[in-house]
Amino acid sequence: MASQTSFVKVCNIKPDSSPINTIVKVVSSEVRLQDLGYSNKRFVEVVVGDETGTAVLRVQQPHSQLCAAGATLVVRGARVEMFDGRMRLELGRWSRLTTIEGAAFSPNTSLEGDVSATEFVLVPSCQ
Repeated sequence: MASQTSFVKVCNIKPDSSPINTIVKVVSSEVRLQDLGYSNKRFVEVVVGDETGTAVLRVQQPHSQLCAAGATLVVRGARVEMFDGRMRLELGRWSRLTTIEGAAFSPNTSLEGDVSATEFVLVPSCQ
């Protein structure tokens, strides 16, 4: 019997969360060019959120057409990557990004709800 996918709210995403399945709306997006040493790749950093908060979702150029402001996205199998001590959602090899219609929520865009704005510090463990 197949297990049912569980979706999390943005406020419950933590640095060690994986895989992440969530339903969010696009607040804004920004195209960035990143040099990975072998070729230039275009990424889109999308601010997405639900009624509990917002986060930055980083997608490659082919997914950018789905990320228009106001679009509702279903994110499946994303992972958390840390960038300058802050969380960012990224799509992996087996992740899926699809759109749906008719979501009846509006994103919480307050600074308190922005999980990507929180800075985390790696503390070495004592052994």
